[in-house]
Amino acid sequence: MATTVESLYPPELIQSVGHVVMSAAWLEDKAGELVHLTTMVQGGDPNIPTKGWAASGGQLVTEFKKVADEQLAERLEMALELRNDVVHGVFVGGEVFGPAESSETPTWATMKRQLGRSNPPQYSIKGWMDTGLATLASELSAIEELIDEEISYAMGLKVRPNPGANP
Repeated sequence: MATTVESLYPPELIQSVGHVVMSAAWLEDKAGELVHLTTMVQGGDPNIPTKGWAASGGQLVTEFKKVADEQLAERLEMALELRNDVVHGVFVGGEVFGPAESSETPTWATMKRQLGRSNPPQYSIKGWMDTGLATLASELSAIEELIDEEISYAMGLKVRPNPGANP
């Protein structure tokens, strides 16, 4: 018997969401590793977990901004915000949510529940074109590779090509 997910979505969408999830997991792991490594290189106690090293999402980004180049930290933040829409949103047909001012109708849309302490329940909606999830997975992997390079530089395994420049 098919699950709700299998009955509602084509296998290609399920696979694309899985690709985003797995790419984001690797990215968050590497970002946490750089946060922890940088603290250790600066004399941190190896027996005390570095704040943010095991965090995800916003907590990780906050700590990552303290150790990484601003441009790389911004890319991480934007990519993880999109990842949140994919992971925590419900996918629905995008034709319902196509922007009125655009001729391109998204293939899918994610509806993500939002509830503030003083706001009524609401949804955020993000449209996705056919290639959007693959593009996001590629961006997550590209950022992970840049962070991996930063880890190599911090460990002294590689020399930064231009010592004054960060990615």
